[in-house]
Amino acid sequence: MLPLFTPHQTQAIDQLAQKQLGDDGWELMNRAAKQAWLLAERLWPQAKNCYILVGPGKNGGDGYLVAQYAKQAGKQVTVCQITPPKSRLAQHAAQQINELGIPVTGFSAQSLLDADLVIDALFGIGLNRPLGEPWNLITQAVNLAEKPVLALDCPSGLDCATGLAHTDTINASHTAAFICHKLGYYQLDGRDKCGQIHLCDLNLDPKLLYTFAAEAHAPDIADIRPPKRKHSSHKRRYGTALLIGGDFGMMGAIALASQACLRAGAGLVKVISRAEHQIALTQMQPELMVSNDTALAQQLAQATTIAIGPGLGQSDWAWRLFEQACQANKPLIIDADALNCLAHRPSHYHRWILTPHPKEAARLLKQSVAQVQQDRIAAVKALYKRYGGVIVLKGTGTLIYDGQDMIVCRYGNGGMAKGGMGDVLTGLIAGLVAQGLELGFAAQLGVLQHATTADQLAQTRGEYSYLPSDLCQNWQI
Repeated sequence: MLPLFTPHQTQAIDQLAQKQLGDDGWELMNRAAKQAWLLAERLWPQAKNCYILVGPGKNGGDGYLVAQYAKQAGKQVTVCQITPPKSRLAQHAAQQINELGIPVTGFSAQSLLDADLVIDALFGIGLNRPLGEPWNLITQAVNLAEKPVLALDCPSGLDCATGLAHTDTINASHTAAFICHKLGYYQLDGRDKCGQIHLCDLNLDPKLLYTFAAEAHAPDIADIRPPKRKHSSHKRRYGTALLIGGDFGMMGAIALASQACLRAGAGLVKVISRAEHQIALTQMQPELMVSNDTALAQQLAQATTIAIGPGLGQSDWAWRLFEQACQANKPLIIDADALNCLAHRPSHYHRWILTPHPKEAARLLKQSVAQVQQDRIAAVKALYKRYGGVIVLKGTGTLIYDGQDMIVCRYGNGGMAKGGMGDVLTGLIAGLVAQGLELGFAAQLGVLQHATTADQLAQTRGEYSYLPSDLCQNWQI
């Protein structure tokens, strides 16, 4: 699993590395600059003219030294310096490039337009506030120029703790991640702003990272695999999933969830919906066993897992189904309108998985969506504290938290922003839980499988074209 660290943790790791090297930071700065330049040469071998934006702090010091390596490689280099360096290391680095005769000037639009490559070394991972003038004017110009940009450790303007991109944050083509991956790369705006992320380990001992407990981990899909099925299996061994929802006008939601549950491998998939939907659902997917709410008590007793919410609505019918499902003492997956019911009548239960998107999370926490998004880690922990179980906070960098392990999904794409995508995820997770997988593991596997399948479809069909129902037909569990 890929460990993810906060800016504060990264700074502590940096300090420990300096101590182990007997270094004041100069050696690490040189290593960072050298690895960043080697990365730039590999990514843009034809680039001849480099425009390097430097800020007053240590990130700017990295930029000065990158300018040195670029000059030594025979490139035409111009350094854009708005204010003199303030940190001692940055001052030393600036002095070195002055001795090499590298031009250091104020911002020049013409120099920007003439460049083949822009190096962003304005601000690093410590920035947690909006860019003010003149910095925001420079970043605006860089974004408008649409030049290839390599960000050093962090695109200027991105909060690497939360992933929030302040106004006029640099749009990087690639980001050189020094020492470790930061949590903010994979939350909110991070993936859009960072571009492709490349780890520059600065030749440090990998064991150094394990000195600190990472804030979160981002597993690879290959790390999360279900147990192999036995040849002697039968359907009862893989559980009975009961999916509840699909009020009038919303049958499609429960249909998608039910199809996903079947494709997840549940032994039996049963559905409780409106009586008027029974024939249509059965004709659509004959493997489903569809009943109306008069059979609810019997079906709840027979189920090994219950998922409720897709297309549920908030009518009296919906409330009655929700209340009975919550009293069944079975593993539950709560989504969509069932989460809205829960927000009105909060309770704590250790055997459920809640799958809110940010707006649903805001209702559950009695907060605004902005408050949830400003600190998604804090929000998912607050949800767990209030409601228990396993929390899946959806969005860019979906978070999965069971009170111990914080998991981040680094897969997925903009094509997933379509109605029905959450219903498919609910059915997928329900199908995995029905087979006896532990709740946290099922949530992780479901989220990662959902997102990686979407990525595969984006490659083959394009982000605009694929549908939530396509995921069910294409994942391989």
